[in-house]
Amino acid sequence: MAEALDERISRYIMHAFGRSTQTARIPRKKPDALQAVTTARIVLSVQYDGQFKFIPYAPVDIRADSAEWYGYDDGIPYGKAPSMLDVITQAHEFVLGDNFTETSCRDYLDIDDEGILQRMLGVPGPFTCFVINGQYAYDSESEYGRIGYRGLGYTETPVYDLDVVEIFSFPQSVGMDYYTYFMNPDGSWVRYVEAASHEQITIRHEGFLFVIGGPYQHEDRIEQRMVAPIPQSQLAIVNTSTFELVDIEGAITNEDGLVTFSLDEPGDYYITAHNGVPRHKRANLSLPWLPVIVR
Repeated sequence: MAEALDERISRYIMHAFGRSTQTARIPRKKPDALQAVTTARIVLSVQYDGQFKFIPYAPVDIRADSAEWYGYDDGIPYGKAPSMLDVITQAHEFVLGDNFTETSCRDYLDIDDEGILQRMLGVPGPFTCFVINGQYAYDSESEYGRIGYRGLGYTETPVYDLDVVEIFSFPQSVGMDYYTYFMNPDGSWVRYVEAASHEQITIRHEGFLFVIGGPYQHEDRIEQRMVAPIPQSQLAIVNTSTFELVDIEGAITNEDGLVTFSLDEPGDYYITAHNGVPRHKRANLSLPWLPVIVR
């Protein structure tokens, strides 16, 4: 069976950048010695309040017992797959380091009995979204009705090898958060770009209100005019060590969300876009990221 498009892209990202896999900080013990613990090698990004906290410069190995190690419970058997709760638990390890421990974990990450996050990165009540392979997590067996599929939460969403996972959160959110991403000018998805030095690259920045548009199939989002270009977005290079953004001079999207840019020096880059003006003026915008390999 041929690999799905997003799987091939994930594989490309992980190998093209050629960096060592990151693993959990703490040596693990199985909470249940009778069960084998599965892992998933994924591409992970984390952002909070419009700033990257973790960028996928290398793949990460997620263990299916990570949440349980800290006393959380996701309900997915260790032998099946890690859950998104395992992912966000390890994301806190990566971001916070030694500050995130068995005794302090609830001060930084908390979840209620409904599987809804109540605290992330130490901030109570943030509205936190996650995206897997560019899509909202949903129950594919649920009825696809007036509001799309039934969405899945952190405790019930599995992750698998080669998944691309994005987590974003805004402390002052009222649910008006845009998931944004880059597209080719012809409307096809762009997940990475290979280009020569000084070669012109054209992409489009667009997005949609994630809670409202997420449960729908992408074609229906477009038909119902949920997807919109993001004008006035400034393209920037992400420093993968400090997460600072270095603006690309003159690279600002037009009213159609389109922008053309080039990079002078050979290397591996992560490109993002910030300060755009969405259709819904109160909306928070997630940061997209695009690997660009200049040869």
